[in-house]
Amino acid sequence: MLDGHILCLVDDDAERAAVEAALGAGRYDVDFTATREELGADKSGDIPADLLLLRVRSMADGDFIRALRQQHDSDQLPVVLLIENGAEALVEHCLASGGDDFLTLPIHGTELLARIRSQLSRVRAIAATRLERERFALAVAGSSDGIWDLTLDNDALFMSTRCFDLLGRSGEDGFKRLDDWLAIIHPDDVDQFQVELRNHLEGITLSLQMECRMLHKNQTYRWFLVRGTGQRNATGKAFRIAGSLTDISERKLTDAMTGLPNRIVLYDRLNQTIVKNRRKASANFGIILLQIDRYETMREAYGQVFCDAVQKVVAQRLVGTLRTTDTLTIMGENTMCILLDVMRDDTDLVRVAHRVRAAAEEPITLGDESVLLSLSIGMAQAQAHHQSAEDLIRDATAALNKARAEGGGQEVVFDPDMQRRARDRLRIEAELHLALKREELLLLYQPIIDLNSGRLAGFEALVRWQHAQRGMISPMDFIPIAEETGLIVPIGTWVVQEACRQGRAWIEQGLIPDLFISVNVSSRQLDGPALPEIVRQALRQGGLPAQHLKLEITESAVMRDFELTMKLLKRLKEIGVGLSLDDFGTGYSSLSLLRRLPVDTLKVDRSFVTAMTTDASGVKMVEAILQLAKLFGLKVVAEGIEHEEEERLLKERGCEFGQGWRYGKPLSVDACLELMRSEDMGAKRVAR
Repeated sequence: MLDGHILCLVDDDAERAAVEAALGAGRYDVDFTATREELGADKSGDIPADLLLLRVRSMADGDFIRALRQQHDSDQLPVVLLIENGAEALVEHCLASGGDDFLTLPIHGTELLARIRSQLSRVRAIAATRLERERFALAVAGSSDGIWDLTLDNDALFMSTRCFDLLGRSGEDGFKRLDDWLAIIHPDDVDQFQVELRNHLEGITLSLQMECRMLHKNQTYRWFLVRGTGQRNATGKAFRIAGSLTDISERKLTDAMTGLPNRIVLYDRLNQTIVKNRRKASANFGIILLQIDRYETMREAYGQVFCDAVQKVVAQRLVGTLRTTDTLTIMGENTMCILLDVMRDDTDLVRVAHRVRAAAEEPITLGDESVLLSLSIGMAQAQAHHQSAEDLIRDATAALNKARAEGGGQEVVFDPDMQRRARDRLRIEAELHLALKREELLLLYQPIIDLNSGRLAGFEALVRWQHAQRGMISPMDFIPIAEETGLIVPIGTWVVQEACRQGRAWIEQGLIPDLFISVNVSSRQLDGPALPEIVRQALRQGGLPAQHLKLEITESAVMRDFELTMKLLKRLKEIGVGLSLDDFGTGYSSLSLLRRLPVDTLKVDRSFVTAMTTDASGVKMVEAILQLAKLFGLKVVAEGIEHEEEERLLKERGCEFGQGWRYGKPLSVDACLELMRSEDMGAKRVAR
């Protein structure tokens, strides 16, 4: 393959022969046929050769070179001059006219080849660079991304035309320095942008990549992905960084599944609405939060893809019910929000909530499956104290949580007491984590009486919280939270351990040798296999014989996972502890349940005991429970006995044990010891 096409304007035969000898052997395509007149007359613009070898003899040759340069630049057609030795003025003139190099006569083949190779290499390098630049420019022009380039030593910033288009700006807006760019980055993002930029320039990260908001010319913020890579010198120090700018507003601001605006849009619009309404005497907007009830159950039954499709259908239905001024956004999985930007009166929230519920709760059929949904809805109307979107969403969330707590399918409008209760709940939850470590929990013991003899038979251990600052906290305020958070498990473990230790201490007193201690077991403690081993260790460490401990479980706890609970109860029974079925008659009571459960005691709920003195059916209910207990060989403890008449009716019907305020409220350890001593003294007097 030839190295190039060389056009020779050499009219001396001897010089031609020398050129042919130097460039021969098939290395170059050497052409001696062209004339100056032909080159001067050619106006096609086509480049006649890769290089022109020109013999010059006078200053007039400079005019020819200048005319040639009108048609072809030096990087298109390099011109190498052949010139007499010693004609320095002519060399200078022809080079100034557009020549690129020269060599003096006589011709030396090696020198001629070197000059030609040098010029061809230069032109080809320029052509390759030009091609690369054109390719890059074409790629940039065809890309949706903008290109930026920052030179660090002089802080010179270049932004492509596409960058300016994305920002709604032009080069005349003065984006020449990094500070000009930083000035349009959102205040909440600019510090992190500078951190990410610095980390990359210092070599901490391999590349710059960050999502941030920038101010468009129309004064709205749009989301961009900024990417860049630094160029470094031999020591590794960055001296330049360049990269791309991608508008990701649609992806960033849109829920991928439904195509609706997402929480970023909600926060932005809410904040704008709050600012707009500050100038008004009263705010006239609000939000509605919605969740599909039993969503987790639906996901377990049908899978996530089905749930996504259901949410999409619900979203489409809601959109069809809204006014043009309302905005539906997706806050997250199974949480949607409606912004009512314009409210005619205080009832608008409820009216819209009714409308969207009616639409969403119509049956949904997807493939072969049909589901009937219900929604929990929390609403909050803007008030003067709402200074940000977060404030209003927090209040609507409190209302939503209350709606869910009420069983789902409910609508709740926020009131200030909700916020106070929510804060109290969070405070209790946080402090409850520390209560065990701080030894703030304690046990009180409510007496359980043998109704036949009237003597003390045992105690039910009841946990209390003696807070260092807030005093005694009611179990109603912290037990539900402990159940919900799972803290009831370590608390329950402590209760069993403490009850066993205290029971052993009392038995060692020798006052009531057959005394038993009852301990409530939470449904959460039955969720795993650990309870039997926890009880076994508590008995061993406390030194309490197993027959002195009774564990109380509720019917509802048993039915959460009947088979698992049955296995646990059998293991507990093997240890030797007693088992009581608490609140019997209020839940799933049945003959088959009693037949299968390895319990030895039933506890009659206080509601039945109270009903005995006011309603004949109450007496019959208790009689039925006592008969069932007798049938299965179970003992019965009646709870909530407060009056003599209740005690009499129970004794007449054969109830063995009772507890309630008639026999004493929950007592401290010292009060229990005093009670047992008085029982012991009474027994001794009877014996004498």
